[in-house]
Amino acid sequence: MSKALVAVRNHLHTRARTQRGAATAEYAVSVVAACGFGGILVALLKSDVMLNALKALINYALKLAGVEGVQL
Repeated sequence: MSKALVAVRNHLHTRARTQRGAATAEYAVSVVAACGFGGILVALLKSDVMLNALKALINYALKLAGVEGVQL
């Protein structure tokens, strides 16, 4: 095998070994971001303003479907 091919093979092998934990770190960052986003949604939906807006949206959709909506 030529020296150039050996050098390329060794470089690819070293690179793959050094990036082994990269995917795990990316998943961890994604999970933390999703949990943060979920926490913000929970906090927003606990407020009276968002609860009333959600009920109004559901009532509107039910009225479009010809069904009586929920009580506000």
